[in-house]
Amino acid sequence: MSSPQSYASVWQESVPEIAWGTIWLFLGILISYAVVLCAALADVLPYPLAGALLGFIAFSSFTVMHEAGHGNIFKMGSVFKPLETIMGWIASIPFLVLPYRLFQKIHDRHHAFTNDPHRDPDYFDGPHTWHGVILNAFWVPIHYHIMSVTELRNIKQFKKTYTSTLIYLALAWGTLIFLCINGYTLEVISLLVVPQLIAVFLLAMFFDFIPHFPHATLGRYQNTNIYGGKWLNIFLFGQNQHLIHHMFPRLPWYKYRHVFQRIKPDLEANDAPLYDSLFPSFSLCDMAGGFQRAGNFCDMQLQVAAIKRLTADASAIRFANPAGPALKYSAGQYITVSKWMDGEQQTRCYSLCTPPESNVLEIGVKAIDGGRVSSFINLDLHVGDKLIVRGPFGKFVYPPAQKIEIEALQLIAGGSGITPIKAILEVALADESIKTIHLLYANRSPSDVMFFPELEELQVSHQGRLKVTHIFGTAPAEWSGARGLLTADMLSLLLELDNAANTQQAFYICGPQGLKNLVASTLATKGIAEQRVFIEEFVASAPPPVGELFPVEIALANGQTKTIKVASNQTVLEVAKAQGVAIPHACCAGTCGTCKIKITSGEAAAIADSVSGILATEQLDGFTLACQCRPLSALQLQEDTTY
Repeated sequence: MSSPQSYASVWQESVPEIAWGTIWLFLGILISYAVVLCAALADVLPYPLAGALLGFIAFSSFTVMHEAGHGNIFKMGSVFKPLETIMGWIASIPFLVLPYRLFQKIHDRHHAFTNDPHRDPDYFDGPHTWHGVILNAFWVPIHYHIMSVTELRNIKQFKKTYTSTLIYLALAWGTLIFLCINGYTLEVISLLVVPQLIAVFLLAMFFDFIPHFPHATLGRYQNTNIYGGKWLNIFLFGQNQHLIHHMFPRLPWYKYRHVFQRIKPDLEANDAPLYDSLFPSFSLCDMAGGFQRAGNFCDMQLQVAAIKRLTADASAIRFANPAGPALKYSAGQYITVSKWMDGEQQTRCYSLCTPPESNVLEIGVKAIDGGRVSSFINLDLHVGDKLIVRGPFGKFVYPPAQKIEIEALQLIAGGSGITPIKAILEVALADESIKTIHLLYANRSPSDVMFFPELEELQVSHQGRLKVTHIFGTAPAEWSGARGLLTADMLSLLLELDNAANTQQAFYICGPQGLKNLVASTLATKGIAEQRVFIEEFVASAPPPVGELFPVEIALANGQTKTIKVASNQTVLEVAKAQGVAIPHACCAGTCGTCKIKITSGEAAAIADSVSGILATEQLDGFTLACQCRPLSALQLQEDTTY
């Protein structure tokens, strides 16, 4: 599989300092609009034909507004940058409901969260029937306004659009009302309103619905389609190759086809959804609806296929497999599950509890006190609901990555820590080289045991090879097994550790932190080699600082100046978010360019060419992305106000 580095220079080399193709398109739109409008008013063109032509011209005008919104007409720092903003506003006039500045910010969010059902403003919700799609197409611009004043109202860059939006709507609709009052109602409807409706429908279909159908996959190579050939490319101003735009949003529209042809092998190697015509993109297919990287990774919405109650506060959640290859993972790995709750994207790690060969994706979730996601899954999740799933992740795997001889396994689990252990147990039982397996499972009481029937069945069917030992904090009087708080002495006795140091055993441990610490320290005192001990640890996403902390002074657009301290292994945005310093951002991955900022003093590490939110030439001019900026010295940053 090709690396993004192999084609990074292709798109960078294809970005001009001035996008003359967009400028000529803008001038052509102005001339065409004037000619058609004058011809209609002079009765040279019938109103229905003029309305249709004006609808397509308005549709064309969107490309100019779109390019201006991405800052693609003039490079950053150009003296002509204000002209780009003017072009964006003029190009937004035919839409009557879509002010340029609001569109610019809402579209950045679309790029940051493509196909996320709660955060992508262009996400097509509801049934994909023809009437549902049509209604949704006209709902999109209204949805933009609602989002900006509801769930996005506390985000600074959206608050800043309110004044310009009100002025735009007042002028647009005030003009329409004035013309209607003065006897031009037919002209307003035929030459302004109808063309706007045509343009909005075409845009929603060819920029939103078709390019992203079936709206399930979030991966960079699969969240957008490429469909159709040269003629459709001309009609749609390159947007049938919409995947290229999402991968390289700073690339001008008339360069999409060139870059697509150059990097097509990379797209094919990464299972990008490529179609020869328009129509296949309406139907589900393996590439658009399946796991990424030939089944090696999941980054998509998965539907809940089954929910099984395990205990009073724990459930097993089984996901429906999409079309295409099954997800490839190792026993012991985990996935992340994300759900939009209380105005935030909540993400949690849950281990897969089924062996990879089963082709069944299942997690076990135990509700914890105050746990928003675990409580939701156990109380409010239903079959048919969808959750965003990513993975697999983790190095807690069986067979282990390092080559060691193993004849016996000791599996130690506490509470919901049984989930990865169960998958490991089932895979190990299928491995004839493993002679004996012992599962030690600690819980508060017998009613808290997850997967109890399954474990009992495995013990019966593998009698003499598998031993399951339960230990309960509290247990009924008739319980004859281990009870009470697990101690080092009890652990040593149950696992028979006194003679284990020189045996070919491996130890897999998952559970609460206290249990993991106890088992690890006990094994160490018994002389068990570290390479034979495997402990599940979910890795935190934010790295702690390493090395010197550099002062980073940030001059914000509101006139305030904030200073934070950032190490070179951290990004400015990571630390700013942790300390409550509000820098505009969205994707946090260098794709959308929302967090572009100017370095006025100091030095930062160079950003790789494969990061699509900034050009190499813009870096030379002193710009950086806060989500990628890693300081190499003290820095002074200036929030950009022109983009």
